[in-house]
Amino acid sequence: MVLRGSVYSNILEMETGISVITPNDYGQAETYRVCYVLHGLCGGNADYSNYTMLPFYAYDKDVIFICPEVQRGFYENTAYGMRYFDYVATELPHLVKLVFNVSAKWEDTAIMGGSMGGYGALKCALTYPDHYGFCAAFSPAGTAMGAYLDTCRKSGQCNFPVFYNVFGKALHFDNSEDLTVMAARVAQSAVKPRVYMTTGNEDFLRDENLRFADDMKTLDIPFEFEELRGKHDLALFDQGIKRAIEKF
Repeated sequence: MVLRGSVYSNILEMETGISVITPNDYGQAETYRVCYVLHGLCGGNADYSNYTMLPFYAYDKDVIFICPEVQRGFYENTAYGMRYFDYVATELPHLVKLVFNVSAKWEDTAIMGGSMGGYGALKCALTYPDHYGFCAAFSPAGTAMGAYLDTCRKSGQCNFPVFYNVFGKALHFDNSEDLTVMAARVAQSAVKPRVYMTTGNEDFLRDENLRFADDMKTLDIPFEFEELRGKHDLALFDQGIKRAIEKF
């Protein structure tokens, strides 16, 4: 079952779109696991219900899938005041628990996404490793965000103008929030989410993701990586979603 609408966010100070995908027999179980599914840069909250098989995969599972909207905000607290990260990572789970009968257990909570959404999923899970038992990232963008923005600053130009909206004119980035640095910190903690990651063999982010995967393999974090056939699109992400659900 697919529910679409909007929710008012106190953090964003506005209504924002949301899609919810439930099992077909929602209401029969005592509680449900929950998975937050994050959209990419050029999409929105309805992408996974419209353009992937996620509603079919969810049909007989005991999981509720929550698909929020962050426009082109890269799941960051942006330089100009839109606190998308705080909304997705802290406020949204609270709202979901008020409305849906979901488990509050760490091991029953997952987060996943493709491209920009893969970056957001990794950032949420590595910032709050005790909130998510499982994280999946499909061809994540920004796995080398710090290095990329540093190159932009030195060259005086950025191929992705959206980053000026996210990080400001000076492209300020706190390197302590680089995904590799964050993962190294999580590797030292007692509680660690399982992380599953994919990329496509024809994906324009393939090399960047392979480097990040190699870094992750050196850390004491449960990590699995697969290279799939395909390009950087929702068809590729759908393959990852199916595998991730089976693992979660």
